[in-house]
Amino acid sequence: MEIDSEQVTDRMGLYESARDFFLKNGSAVMKLTPSAAVDVCVQSTERHFVVGRVEGGIWRFPGFEARLDCIWDGRDPPLTDMDLKQNNELAAKFIESESGKHDVFIVTVLK
Repeated sequence: MEIDSEQVTDRMGLYESARDFFLKNGSAVMKLTPSAAVDVCVQSTERHFVVGRVEGGIWRFPGFEARLDCIWDGRDPPLTDMDLKQNNELAAKFIESESGKHDVFIVTVLK
């Protein structure tokens, strides 16, 4: 993933910004609010990243309780632009559909 070299400073924190995700290399480790996770999916399409996995859970300050009933796996790259967009839209819809039961998400993106 080609992102700025700044590292995630707080792996136990909850982030509310897709901007932080991309600036701090948050793929697969950064805990995101539902709205930030959806924004990551949208911005991933613009940056030509594939959302490979979404994991949902419950925020237990401080910490993340993963839930096995809230995992979404995307398609493996390489993908056409149309397939990439569709994949990432499905990831965003999954997050929206699960946000009533789960309040934190980890998004894994692939180049």
